[in-house]
Formats: sequence, C-alpha cells, structure tokens
Amino acid sequence: MTGSGLLAKRPRLREDLIFSRPLQRGPTTVYLLKDRRSGRAFEIAPKEQFLLCRLDGARSLAEVGAEYAAEYGRRLGDEHWTRLLWLLHERELLSVHPAGPATAPGGDGERAAAGPVRPGALGRWARRLRWLLRPAVFALLAVLVAALLAVVGLRLGPLWQAARPAFTDPVSLVTLALLAWFGAALHEFAHALVAVHFGATVNRINLITLTCKIEDYLYLPQRSQQVMIAAAGAVANGLVLLLVGAALTALPGAFAGRLFSAYVLVGAAQTLVNVIPLPPLDGYKIISHLLGLLNLAPESRRYLTTAPRRLLRRPGPRYPRRTAVFLGLFAAWWLLAVAAVASVVIFFVGALLQPDFGALAYVPPAAIVGLTIAGWLARPRRERPADRTPSQPLSQDNQ
Repeated sequence: MTGSGLLAKRPRLREDLIFSRPLQRGPTTVYLLKDRRSGRAFEIAPKEQFLLCRLDGARSLAEVGAEYAAEYGRRLGDEHWTRLLWLLHERELLSVHPAGPATAPGGDGERAAAGPVRPGALGRWARRLRWLLRPAVFALLAVLVAALLAVVGLRLGPLWQAARPAFTDPVSLVTLALLAWFGAALHEFAHALVAVHFGATVNRINLITLTCKIEDYLYLPQRSQQVMIAAAGAVANGLVLLLVGAALTALPGAFAGRLFSAYVLVGAAQTLVNVIPLPPLDGYKIISHLLGLLNLAPESRRYLTTAPRRLLRRPGPRYPRRTAVFLGLFAAWWLLAVAAVASVVIFFVGALLQPDFGALAYVPPAAIVGLTIAGWLARPRRERPADRTPSQPLSQDNQ
C-alpha cells in the first residue's frame, strides 16, 4: 500500500477498551489498556496512548500523525503506522464495524463504558446510600473513625482492665467472634458497594468466606474514587464499632459492660490493622492510589537496591524527583516494619530457647531471620512480557 493510501485510512479502536489515567511504575510513566472482552491488559507508553486515543474512526492517520508531530516534534513514517496497526490487529483491538459518531475510546483515564453499571442488590444499596458516598461525606466519616480510634488509644488501659473477664468467658468469646465476623462481612460489602457506585465491576462478593473481587478499579478516572474503594472497608469497620459500642452501652448489667469494652478493643484492632500501609492490606492500596504508583512495594525495593549504583554515578534508571522521594520514604518504612517484625520473632523464639542455650539462645533465630530476609531481597527479578497483565492486580481480592 502506498504511503498516501495508508495515511488516508481511518482506523478505530473497539469501544469496549478502557484506559487508565497516567500511572508511575518506578521511573517510567505508563498507561494501562484493558480489553474487557478478553480480560487482557497491556502497559503502554504515553506516546502510544496519545496515538491510540485518537484512533476514533473520524481522524485519518495523516491527521493523527500531524497532531503527534505537533506534540512530540517528530513525524511517524509508514513503517511505524504499519507496525502499530498490525499489532492492534493481532491483539483484536481494532473495530471491524464502520465508524459511527466520533468518540474517543478512552481518553486520559476516561472509561469507555457509557456509565456505571449497578447490578442486583449491590446496585440498589448503592442508590439508597449514594448520599453517604459523596466524597465530602465519606471524608467526614473517615475523620470520625480516626477520632474514634484516637479516643480508644487514650482509654486503652481502663478498657483493657474492664474487658479482661470477657476474654475468659465462653459466651462473651462467641459473641465477640460473631461481632468480629459481622464487621469483616460489612468490610467486604463496603468495598463492593463503593466500587459499584463508581462503575467498577464486582465479579464476586462472598460474605461467608469474606472475599470480594473487584475488576477495573485501576481504570476509574479519578484517584479519589480508587482511594474511596480501598478505604471503604476500614471506614465501615469504624462505623460498626461506633454503632455496636453505642448499643452495648445502652444495655444494663456487668455482662454488657465487659462485652462493650472487649468489642471496642477488638473492633479498633480490626479497623486499625486494615489501614497499616503494608501489602496486602488496604492501607497499602490507599497509599498506592494516592501517589499514583504501581507496585509500590516492589518498586521501592528496586529503588533501594539500585541506590549504590546511583551514588557512584553509574548507569541506571533515572527517577523523577517526586517518585524518588515517595519510593525512598516507603522503602524506609518497609525496612522499619521488617526490622520490627524480625525483632519480635527473634525475641520470642530466643526466650523459648533460653532455658536450654542460655545467652546464645538468640543467635540461631537471628541468623535464620537474617538469612531469610537476605535471600528474599536477593531473589532474581523475572522479566515481564510486553503484553502481560500488569503485576499490580487488576482485581482486588480479600478487600
């Protein structure tokens, strides 16, 4: 085909493809492109995203090429267009139907779907509670939950003294277990409810096994929506803690009093653990979405291991300043958390071995923990094929 004939073509991407907003994977800015029909996802560079979003069936390749040249100062040759169209054809991403009205297939993080889909009971609950899911109201609830946790922390001593009898009473333990299960079930339901409200797809929610699988949340147009999905479970736990605590305080008797204190401690721990910024907890997802970073934990370790090379000014990945700061801070936090867990393990195992080994009891657990961490850090990184689904999951399990 001649150059003029090729450039006159007006290819169009399928309308069910969706793009993410720009995300940062280590030193590289990427977009995610998902084929909702097959479930496959691809990482593409900003220049590729610029081109693909303009293949709308209305603009010719010559017009798209002119926009590309104006943006990047370089014209694409026929071989570039031929290779791009061939790749799109091979992956079945091009529409085979005639072009209709000009609509871009995704834009910068815009969804290709016409609007949010709200199926079944989740959709009905999302409509009923949509006033609670406004960002301002949700933020107010999150602040209320944080304040409640702070009050529990200030009253930790008296609460523990009042709660101790409940942890040795079988009836109280069964009641606490049921209340904890209820809080965990509502945690999963809250994730799914907020996801449906914003138009993400909930493939599965099981309130018995306490699992929730959400698709396409990485493709929502606003990071605040992703943060709200990730934070919904912890906010729901905090509200359950508030409501159940208020109900128990209204009941008379010593049983209700100690059960109230015990559940406040259990519910506060249940809420607090989920917001710790370590994978796979919700706090880690919240931080990742807020910063717009894919694979925050692995990339922070990569940044840490390549630091000596950068200090010696040897060739290596160059990180944007903002990304470098966030990866460095998370790496420091991760090291602190690993050191704390390792210290606790060494202390308890050493205490168990001390009657037999004396002062040397702490040496074997310290050596085992140290070798385990060193081996984990030194494990080789596997290369990812170009069109592999991104290693950050496209579905949120155990939300």
